[in-house]
Amino acid sequence: MRYYLLLLIVLCLVLVPLLLLILGSFSTAAFPTDFSLSTLGIINYVKVYTDPATYTVLFNTLVYVCGSVSVGISLSVCLAWLVERTNVPWKVLIYAGVPMTIAMPSMLQAMAWVLLFSPRIGFVNAICNQVLGLDTPLFNIYSLEGMILVEGLRLVPAGFLMLVPLLRAMDPALEEAAAAAGALPVSIIRRITLPLLMPGLLAVVIYQGMSALEGFEIPGILGFPAKIDVFSTRVYLIAQSATFPPPYGEANALSMLYLLIAVTATFLYLRVIGQTHKYTVVTGKGYRPRPINLGVWRVPALGFALLFLFLSVLLPFGVLLYMSFLPYIQLPSIEAIGTLTFKNYRSLTIDVNLYVILKNTFTMVVVTATIATLLSFFISLVVVRSNFWGRKLLDQLAFISHAIPGIVMGLAFFWVLLKIDFLPIYGTIWAISLAFIPQFLPFGTRSMNAALLQIHKELEEAAYVSGASQTRALMDIAFPLLLPTFVGNWIWIVLIAIRAAGTPLMLYQGVENQVLAILIWNMWDSGQMGQAAAIGCLLILFLMFLTVIIRYFGFRRVE
Repeated sequence: MRYYLLLLIVLCLVLVPLLLLILGSFSTAAFPTDFSLSTLGIINYVKVYTDPATYTVLFNTLVYVCGSVSVGISLSVCLAWLVERTNVPWKVLIYAGVPMTIAMPSMLQAMAWVLLFSPRIGFVNAICNQVLGLDTPLFNIYSLEGMILVEGLRLVPAGFLMLVPLLRAMDPALEEAAAAAGALPVSIIRRITLPLLMPGLLAVVIYQGMSALEGFEIPGILGFPAKIDVFSTRVYLIAQSATFPPPYGEANALSMLYLLIAVTATFLYLRVIGQTHKYTVVTGKGYRPRPINLGVWRVPALGFALLFLFLSVLLPFGVLLYMSFLPYIQLPSIEAIGTLTFKNYRSLTIDVNLYVILKNTFTMVVVTATIATLLSFFISLVVVRSNFWGRKLLDQLAFISHAIPGIVMGLAFFWVLLKIDFLPIYGTIWAISLAFIPQFLPFGTRSMNAALLQIHKELEEAAYVSGASQTRALMDIAFPLLLPTFVGNWIWIVLIAIRAAGTPLMLYQGVENQVLAILIWNMWDSGQMGQAAAIGCLLILFLMFLTVIIRYFGFRRVE
């Protein structure tokens, strides 16, 4: 019975919002609360897909995703290769530093790049204009190229962490044999290294493409001022339209194409990672990886890695930190240093709403992380340890939410919470928490599955023979061994949930359910750049602390 209850919970969290989202795309009702079968029609699809702007959005999204993935995968491969396959100096620093860039929220990173390269207020543009005597700005971050660059940097940490194990496991004997035969390094990489890495590389490319597709913060910060829309920002703009009532049905109809692309990418991702056995390169015959000597290129290689860390973390944080102490935007100078003040930080301490927002954020991340982690554990327990007929279905349902972008999930739960009257949580922090939970099930179940598979069933069977119940065996045996995974999952979910803005913005109704990500977004949107930078710096320091803890628990071995 408990298996069916778990299946029902996952169905309600994943399929019910999707079903209402699909039905809502056909609804001609003015509000979701007026939705009924008699209001169904195709008028929303006609309006959306006969609008030339939709195809401009499609083109922008295609260029944005492909460009971002090209930047992200190139940097990821280079950094992972340097760390795992070469004798680059300060390898430990690079290996520790690249994942730490996760602590830089994409929204704050985009804000920092605006402060540097905005045509109007950018520090770099202003300095170049003064030094070079230019009348027009040298750089424009409000462009597709700017969005691609910043998004590409954001994609690197996940790609790096996925590629490092692949390169670590590859025996370089094949490459060394090619080198002994006189092959040039470029030919070796093109004809040996890349083909052997192909399945893993394709998996990383698809994963990064899905991440770029669902990203909202960077297109929102950099795309809105230039009126450059991609799918995520277009869905948001339609749903938040100034017209009354907003055309919710059209937002749903546009989300269907968005969702179709994401589901297709997820299917391809699963197919690719399921074919890795065809490219096995590690055997028991004298496998011993050896680093490649870079020679005179060691220092330039180190410079490349340090440049990435500088652009991804140090420069954005430094700009935000400088801005947080300014009373107004000023170019770095001796005079500007004389005006530095704690005013922006003091204003945060006297903001009455801030305490409510911090409480909301704390409640949201704790509830989301706790329920998602426990639910992931129970799902994995059924998938790995039981003979339940629906265990594969349960596993697939938990993973399918990975194909639902945050902005679409927020829209889906908007329909759910307005339509289901017996759950009066719309407009509260519980609504955001509920919408977040299914988004973290894919990560939680995958890590829990792997951890449970490492624990042999004979340990629990020995406890059963000794008279222990299933609950007692789990608490005394499985739980202590899984504790690092529980803590790592919980902190990782907190790290991601606290910085995500897409889902909260779709369900935001006021201070009552406002969280930090929305506060920073609203401050920036209203021109309170100093205060946004101040609270952003505090958030980055907190996320860096969480990232250190994740690395500690994430790299512990189960003894």
